[in-house]
Amino acid sequence: MLKSNNILKIGLMTSGRGEGSFNLIKSINEATSRIPVKIEFIFCNREKGEHPGSDLLFEEITNYDAPIITISSRKYKETYEDKVLNQLSKYNFDLLFLVGYMLITNKIHKEHATYNLHPALPNGPKGKWDQVINELIDNKCNESGLMIHKVIDEVDSGECLSFCSFNIDYSSPNREKQFLNIRQQIIELESKFICKTLEMISFEEIKLNSEKAVDLTKYLI
Repeated sequence: MLKSNNILKIGLMTSGRGEGSFNLIKSINEATSRIPVKIEFIFCNREKGEHPGSDLLFEEITNYDAPIITISSRKYKETYEDKVLNQLSKYNFDLLFLVGYMLITNKIHKEHATYNLHPALPNGPKGKWDQVINELIDNKCNESGLMIHKVIDEVDSGECLSFCSFNIDYSSPNREKQFLNIRQQIIELESKFICKTLEMISFEEIKLNSEKAVDLTKYLI
C-alpha cells in the first residue's frame, strides 16, 4: 500500500558518474508530471568537486522540485551509511530507487525498501552492464532484457518486481558490433521501463510485496 493519497513517493540514489544516470533521472522527473509519482529527494554519494560527472548532474537537476542530498562516501567511509540513514529519516517515502548508484548497500536496504535496475532478465547474468553483455555474447544467448529487483545482501539476486525482454541481434559477426547492439537496446528501453514500472506501482498494478514478477514487454516493444 502507498502511504498517502495514492501518490508513490520515491527517493533516488545515484553516483552521478555520467550521462546515462542523468538521462534516467531526467526521464523519471518528467514522468512525474503525468503519473502519480513524486521524487522526495535525489541523493548522491559524491559532493561537489569530487567528480565531473556528478558536478554536471548537480547543475542539471538544481531546478528540480526535489531536494538534493550529498554525502561523500569517500570522505566518511566507515560512517557513511549511518550518515545516509540519518538524512533519509527526515523524509517520508515509499521506496528507494538506485539510478547508477555504484556502491553496494549494507544497511540502507535493510531499513528501506530499495530497488535496482539490472540489465538482464531474471536468472540472467549478474554483475556490471559490460560484464552482463559479454556473458550474453559468450553464451550465445538469443534473448535478454531488463529487470527491476529488490536489493538484498546478495548482489543482483533480490526478488524481481518487473522485467522486459528483447531479442539479441547477431546479424553482425563482429563481436564489438554485437556488444554495441545489445548496449543500444538496453539504453533505448531502460527509461521507458523504469517509468512504466513506477506508473504501475503507483496504480497498484504492480504490488511491492508480490512474489510474481510482471512482464512489461508488451508495453515497451
